[in-house]
Amino acid sequence: MPQINSDKERKQFYSISEVARIVGVNETALRFWEKEFKEINPRRSGRGIRFYSNDDLDTIKLIHYLVKDKGLTLEGARKRLKENRGKEASAMDVLQRLQDIRRELLAIRNNIELIEAREEVPAKAGKRRDPEKEAILPSDTKKEDDASHPTLTLF
Repeated sequence: MPQINSDKERKQFYSISEVARIVGVNETALRFWEKEFKEINPRRSGRGIRFYSNDDLDTIKLIHYLVKDKGLTLEGARKRLKENRGKEASAMDVLQRLQDIRRELLAIRNNIELIEAREEVPAKAGKRRDPEKEAILPSDTKKEDDASHPTLTLF
C-alpha cells in the first residue's frame, strides 16, 4: 500500500492518474469506487476532469486497505467506513508504519550483507591478515612475555 511520505509532499489536488499510481489501482477502479462510495467526491473542471483532494485520497487509501488488504467486499467496506472509520484509519496507519519499518530493516540487512561480502573476498583470497581480527588462544600460550603466540584468524 503506497503512501506519501510527509505532509510537505502532499499537494492540494491530484489527477486520477496520480491517485491511481499512489494507491496502486487502475483508473477504472477509482471511477467505480467513486460511484460506490459517496465519501469520494472529487471536484471536476469545466471539461469534467477529476481533481481529488487530500481527503478523497485518504478515503481511497482506506477503501483500498479494506478491500485489498483486509479482503472485505465493497458492502463490507462501506459499512466499516460508516461505523468505524477512525478505527480502520488507525489500523491502516499502524500497518503502513510497520511495513515502512520492515522495508527499512530489510535495507539495513542487505547493506550489512554487502559489507560482509566485501570483507570476505580479501580474506578468502589470502591477500592480507588483519591483526585486529586475530585472537590468541589461551591454551596455546606458554609464557606471557613470549612474543610468538599462535593466533587464530576470526574472519
